[in-house]
Amino acid sequence: MLRAVFFDVGGTLIHTDPRTWLPPVLERFGEEADWRRLPQAAREAYAFYEAHHLAARDREAAIALWREFDRRLLAGLGVKNPEQIADWLVEHWRDPGLWPRTPGTPEVLAELRRRGLRLAAVSNWDVLLPEILAAMGLADYFERIYASAALGVPKPDPAIYQRALSELGLRPGEVLFVGDRPEPDYEAPKRLGMRALLVRPEEGILPVLKAL
Repeated sequence: MLRAVFFDVGGTLIHTDPRTWLPPVLERFGEEADWRRLPQAAREAYAFYEAHHLAARDREAAIALWREFDRRLLAGLGVKNPEQIADWLVEHWRDPGLWPRTPGTPEVLAELRRRGLRLAAVSNWDVLLPEILAAMGLADYFERIYASAALGVPKPDPAIYQRALSELGLRPGEVLFVGDRPEPDYEAPKRLGMRALLVRPEEGILPVLKAL
């Protein structure tokens, strides 16, 4: 019997494509991006974040990490003044406009709670994750929020899933894991005995209701 749904965050609940949040920021500064360079710029910026996010175990380190992420992304897009814009972005990191929700969020979360399912977020993220979800109006939907930096271990390491299962008193077969990346959000949960569902950012978490 399904009792809980665990959600990844980036690419699942939050759009990660800079085109969903960066254009209004660039307009504010009168800057333009060379969007033809986006695939490489985003790939390199996110690879940097992934490689360093476990060290972001306090707010100061997390904000410094996001500033460097933003600076690298902006420079990669050919923006003329990446330093100033990166400074502005980290000064306004609580702005929900910088973390656009994917389709179905929060409507699906509310419906799952209405059905009596327990919800948790399990994501490779720095320690700001609970505050970011709170700024988006999503934190209260989750019984627990697990950020890999706070635990010192990232997905797909089994320890992060097992920690969530243990603390919530759940068996793997009672949980559906929802995310956008094949290994950490599908293959790894299934190896532990969980159900799993892959979603795409453009469709968001709307398919979850059909999967239940």
